[in-house]
Amino acid sequence: AGRPRWRRHGGERFGRPKTPSRQGGRTPGLGGARRGSARPALTAGGAAMSGTPFSDGIVGLGWVKAPQEAIVIVDPYTSGRFLVEELSRRGRALIAVRSSLSIDSALLGTWNPVPFQTVVVHHGNLDETLQVIKADGSVDAVIAGSEPGVELAEALAAALDLRGNRPEDPRPRCRWDKYVMHEQLQASGLRSCRQKVCRSMQEAAAFVAELGSWPAKPVVAKPRSSVGEGCFFQCRTEEDLHEAVETVLASTDAHGKPRAEVLIQEFLEGVEYVVDCVSMDGEHFVSAIWSYSKTRMDGGFAYDTSRTSQYEPDDPAQQRLCSYIFDCLTALGVKHGASHSEVVVSVTNPEDICLVKLGARMHGAMGPALWAKCSSREQAQPFLVADLYAEGGRTLRRRIADVKGGAAPYSLTRVAMQVDLQCHAHGVLQMSVEHSSGEWLRGLKTFSAMRIFVEEGDAMIPTRDLSTSPGFVILLGSDKHVDADRDAIRKRELSGQLFVLRQVSFDGLNALREKTALARRHAVINKPSERMRELEAEAEKLISPMASRAASPILSPQRAPMMPPCTGADDDVEFMLDGADGLDDFALDDGDGVEDLENFALDGPDPEGGPIGLFGAGAAGRGIFGAGIAPTAT
Repeated sequence: AGRPRWRRHGGERFGRPKTPSRQGGRTPGLGGARRGSARPALTAGGAAMSGTPFSDGIVGLGWVKAPQEAIVIVDPYTSGRFLVEELSRRGRALIAVRSSLSIDSALLGTWNPVPFQTVVVHHGNLDETLQVIKADGSVDAVIAGSEPGVELAEALAAALDLRGNRPEDPRPRCRWDKYVMHEQLQASGLRSCRQKVCRSMQEAAAFVAELGSWPAKPVVAKPRSSVGEGCFFQCRTEEDLHEAVETVLASTDAHGKPRAEVLIQEFLEGVEYVVDCVSMDGEHFVSAIWSYSKTRMDGGFAYDTSRTSQYEPDDPAQQRLCSYIFDCLTALGVKHGASHSEVVVSVTNPEDICLVKLGARMHGAMGPALWAKCSSREQAQPFLVADLYAEGGRTLRRRIADVKGGAAPYSLTRVAMQVDLQCHAHGVLQMSVEHSSGEWLRGLKTFSAMRIFVEEGDAMIPTRDLSTSPGFVILLGSDKHVDADRDAIRKRELSGQLFVLRQVSFDGLNALREKTALARRHAVINKPSERMRELEAEAEKLISPMASRAASPILSPQRAPMMPPCTGADDDVEFMLDGADGLDDFALDDGDGVEDLENFALDGPDPEGGPIGLFGAGAAGRGIFGAGIAPTAT
């Protein structure tokens, strides 16, 4: 999938249609070319592949009449699925652009090509990607569906002269490179972090000495890029710093690119908030506020809870927070679309407010869906972003005017809280959490969902950060009842009833600590955060059939695909090699139990040469081959 694959279809090369304008008639919700048309349905590096649509009625979309202009979503992963849902409700034709095929599996697990009429894979050539997009007809908007797509979405929107934040305004990279972000804040006269980009442990240690905060205050080590999760370290000792620098420099970002630098910043101690906004023509609208609480544990800070916060127009502290965020958005050139800002407010000086990072995209994972449950769908970010780009901001413009007139931007009817579970001892899990506490947890008055990351027999250490949290529970209800259930969970943790551990010897304890540190480093370098994977899996349950993988006839193992009628040698069939766990259980062998992927190819009598099968475009791999052409094993 790393280079263009060409194949003749109906006398035309895929990706080079005779007529660049959009074909008339009905467009399949699955995303294929109308029979007899030359419009591409799936493109890779400038090459397009056509897929015959499945029959009417699949995933609740069926056949819809295509509007004159399509909307492009770049990397429609994680909470971008909720945006896909909102735009599908409005009957808009959608084009997916994947900024890279080297996306970590936590994000890939949320990828669903079904709602898109065209899928384009970007291979680093902006002009080539633009050519393929424009060949499919006119485009009305380009939106980033998730953090990895922000940079490309801004570049595409600027090249097409569409609504969006301009890549060079006010300085390049300032909305996704945390170092440049804080340099721009400082240049704008706003509170920012003291920081330094380092390429070695020696440089990092020298800067920490310059800060002079050790050991009273820790420092933070993390990647420059906002793309990717898991590489965040709070360092209190030289050993912590060495592990953090080594791990970050050995890791890759969500695009699979190796990291050559590590960003060292001062540690911001205080209360953390998340402020989600939607901006229109430089005016900013607060769509959600979340608060985070932390617990000091085992030399670190473990996240306690994250919860929705009611808007308080008469609360000076909250108004200072919103005002600071608006200043940051303006300073960083956010004029259009969604933003997700993480900020810390000092406990000792409430006027000391500092941005941690900003993402020019929506709140990730299940955040928008939980918010909609606490307020309404119309108050959540996906609805407002869809309104901005598909309806010209008709609702958003009215809401901004209402706020100027004194109205609150939102109101909550109940509270959502994520309780990050905490272990308080070393040991081996003697009994699964489902066995010890599953029924008890589901019996809580406000219980909504839970995800546990550990199983019986797993080694456990005291929780010190998100990477060592053994799971989470989602609570939904009134303030009073949510707080009571949170307290009950914490009491059960401390009593040893939630995590029933078998004690280990002193030697075994040291080995356990070493094993856990190695496992954590391996997880950061080689695979996505387990917490993120589980959050995304839980978010999947909150998506309607319009955008859900679980309802997809080609992505869900619970649903068999409906084959298109009248398939012949010239028709294309889209298929998935995928299941609940991707390709882990898929074997290609000759019956001898030895997998031999090197000798497997999907090709046929292709006059252009080269295999037709193209793996990597789907959640775990997808290919397209002529229904009347037998695959060839070479």
